[in-house]
Amino acid sequence: MKALEEIIKVERAAWEQTDTGLRVAATLAARRDSAVYAGHFPGKPITPGVCMISAVVELLSQASGQTLSLAKANNIKYLTMMTPDDIDGATLAATLVDTTATATYTKGDTVYAKMKLTLACCS
Repeated sequence: MKALEEIIKVERAAWEQTDTGLRVAATLAARRDSAVYAGHFPGKPITPGVCMISAVVELLSQASGQTLSLAKANNIKYLTMMTPDDIDGATLAATLVDTTATATYTKGDTVYAKMKLTLACCS
């Protein structure tokens, strides 16, 4: 499953290569018709954490032009549940330095998740 095709839509994205690595910022929207939301959880949908992680890897892959995969989840903190309404207009900010990715999901003053991941380059 591709999180950016199935559950989370990127409305706008911008990235830049810095002296230390890659920096990406994206504005998101929910794909409310996704079967994932129908099952997680019926009547009270929330965005699965694994989909949030997958979206980070996919976005960094697109921005870097490389096929990246998750090698290790170093540190992940889900601070608040993220519903489809919360995703609409939320920001995903991520950086990639060598193989270390850091990412944060925010909307206004609310921080939904913070993560530090180790990625592997596949091509």
